[in-house]
Amino acid sequence: MSIPGFISRNWKLKVVCFFIASVTWVGVVYAGNPPETRLITVPVPQSAIPSQFVLVHPVQDVAVRVGGDENTLASLNPATALSVTVAWSRVTHTGTYAIPMTVINNDPAIELIDPPTAVTVDVDAFESKSVPVTILQTNPPPVGYQSGAEQVTPSSVVIEGPARELAGVQARVTVDLAAQKANFQADLRVFAYDAKGTRLNDVGINRSNVSVSIAISADVTERLVAIIPRTEGTASPGHYLAAITASPITIEVTGPQDLLNGLDSVQTSPVFLNGIFGTYTQPVSLVLPPGVTAAPGKVTVTITIDTVPAPPTPTPSPTPTPSP
Repeated sequence: MSIPGFISRNWKLKVVCFFIASVTWVGVVYAGNPPETRLITVPVPQSAIPSQFVLVHPVQDVAVRVGGDENTLASLNPATALSVTVAWSRVTHTGTYAIPMTVINNDPAIELIDPPTAVTVDVDAFESKSVPVTILQTNPPPVGYQSGAEQVTPSSVVIEGPARELAGVQARVTVDLAAQKANFQADLRVFAYDAKGTRLNDVGINRSNVSVSIAISADVTERLVAIIPRTEGTASPGHYLAAITASPITIEVTGPQDLLNGLDSVQTSPVFLNGIFGTYTQPVSLVLPPGVTAAPGKVTVTITIDTVPAPPTPTPSPTPTPSP
């Protein structure tokens, strides 16, 4: 078989030209869309761990380096391009150790570069514990008030997680009573804490909220205050109020401390002056602020009404005696 002359003629020059053209084409292609590598993270599925065990800490996403052209990597969706399988059946005891892992490439346009083959896990025995819910007051009630009986419904919750985390675990709700002057009632979030008071975020609680009620009452105290008799009306014409007294002049009142702090005196119910002549005595009740009591609740008020004195009569001048 003979080769046509237009092919065999200067064939070496033609091969060199073809080689140069190919290299130039490849250079142009890669200059516009060059190959590169990129590090992406892929989540590790963790739901298939044997039920008698639990991860002390969640396994972090694994970093995988992939290669491909610039355009492919720019539009890469790691969630669909890569997936991870873990041999969770190899978890047979507690402790920290590595178990086999496989990174699966679902995109033929990219290439895995030295993918990881194992993942380190911290495994503990799974435990479930019923724990009473305690109330932590971050601030007490205001001055003059105090907290009393507390109730949590339900009184306990079930906490699940690593056995080492549940040693001494506590369930708490926090309450701020700094502005609370009436009984407290609210649904509050339950959190788990270890024996040192550090909050645990890697355990589960069977319910997120509980109902909390706390009785709030005023601090009751006593104080001695003055009695101020109160009158209404005016004395009859030609008369005036000469004196008014209360017996006793002071009395002991009982009530919340914040109310008594500013209470120096209390008034009586009004005594009407109309139609009173001379000395008049009457038992009168006290007007007390709400929440304040007194024993006895009445005092005796004595009123004296006098007659307005008549103006003095002028003394007549003596008649002069005539001279002899």
